[in-house]
Amino acid sequence: MLAAISYLSSLKNTKSMVALLPLIAAILLESHIRYLSLRIDSPSTYLTVNLQLIFECIPFLIAHWMASQHSSKQASKWWLSGFIGYPILIYLLSNSLPPYDKWHYLQEQCWLLCSLASLLWLSSQRFKKNQKSKLTSWMSSLFTLNKVVFVICFGWAFVMAGILNSHNEPLLNQPFALIFDTQKLLTNYNQFIWYFSQLLVYAIIVHGTFLFNRYILIRQFLAKHGVLIFVSACLISMVVLTPLLAAIVLTLPVNDLPSNVANLTPGGNLDIINKYNYQFMFLFLSISTPIILAFERQQHHHKLEEIAKQQIKTELKLLQQQINPHFLFNTLNNLYALALTKSEKTPELVLQLADLLRYTVYEGQKPFVLLEKELNYIKNFLELHKIRHANNCRFNLAWPETSHPLSIAPLLLIILIENTIKYGVEHAQENAEVTIKLTLNGNVLTLYCENSIPRKNNNDNSGMGLNNLKRRLELLYPEKHTLLVHNHNGLWQTTLSLELSND
Repeated sequence: MLAAISYLSSLKNTKSMVALLPLIAAILLESHIRYLSLRIDSPSTYLTVNLQLIFECIPFLIAHWMASQHSSKQASKWWLSGFIGYPILIYLLSNSLPPYDKWHYLQEQCWLLCSLASLLWLSSQRFKKNQKSKLTSWMSSLFTLNKVVFVICFGWAFVMAGILNSHNEPLLNQPFALIFDTQKLLTNYNQFIWYFSQLLVYAIIVHGTFLFNRYILIRQFLAKHGVLIFVSACLISMVVLTPLLAAIVLTLPVNDLPSNVANLTPGGNLDIINKYNYQFMFLFLSISTPIILAFERQQHHHKLEEIAKQQIKTELKLLQQQINPHFLFNTLNNLYALALTKSEKTPELVLQLADLLRYTVYEGQKPFVLLEKELNYIKNFLELHKIRHANNCRFNLAWPETSHPLSIAPLLLIILIENTIKYGVEHAQENAEVTIKLTLNGNVLTLYCENSIPRKNNNDNSGMGLNNLKRRLELLYPEKHTLLVHNHNGLWQTTLSLELSND
């Protein structure tokens, strides 16, 4: 037991750490950007910047973790308190305490990165829980690999344009600090657009190269012709595309610089066959290829899961359709037997049978129904048989209290109860006794059935219905059910336990 508790605790801690990873990545990215902007080669300063920024972002981490652990309303409160309330507090402290304003590293850029990382992770978790929602399907379509890469390229162009716009002739005064001045974004708007429009060409080229690698090199050459042809196609693409793309980039006005000034190409000069241009193309293909392959594998696995789920649904549908005629034949036999006796209760019993059939036709087609409805259906079924077999059978019944809104797959329990009645009462030559007890312990429902075994039917007490039940249990309650059948001293005993879910 202690080992199980320890294992569950470790799983919970692992999930908590996974939830924090996107935010930690955003914080470390910001801390590295800030350290590089200082232009100081000092390990102690590097460590100080990282630790201080992580310390300042602890409220972000707490708010993000609490939001990931609660429902939507509570999650919103926690998220707003951490990502809106805390930055407002930092702003007020910076204005009122000049020493604090000089000390802290938490700026708008860090807040933006942390907020985006948190929202993206929380949104992805919400999508996983609500995959059937139309809004969720539409939102998930926005987070395809191609669109994510485009957003990253677009974001890089925007941020880099803001950094260049924050300096006076930055390319002529290299190196320049990696600072994004939001005030200059508003005052020098035309200059920002001038930089952004040209850097957007860079982004389009990078994204186009990514698409070329995914749809031509990987899907056409690697998938269809193997690794050797893929590597050959990559080498040819590097040789042909690298100087061509470098020449396109050099035509941009932002690269119209003196020959002694580094331009915005990997090589930093006018040489289109510079070795650094080829190195950049090689690194880009080397990094993007495993990412694409991992994503393609995940998509393929997801499609296989969807196909398997669809096959299971189809099989369950066929099994449910087998139950309806099976039950119909049994109830018609009951009605026929009552008609032969010319019982005055026959019209009333016809109505009860109609209600039972109505339940099997309408509720029985649903994947899950409320446990209370299923129990009422079973009670009505047994009431009908108690009237019919009042003179030759004793029924021992026990019912659970259903105060919790639990759900159960319909028409599972009735199969065992039908077998108990059929083989314990209808095949009996004398007075019979059957026991049917239902108990509920938490969310675990247990059905116990017991009946005597007729001498003429010692070897067959299951029929088609029991095989149907076993298959449905395997599909609907994998590793969440137990079915035990015993032949003990002339009594057939069946115990079925199900772990039910909340409605």
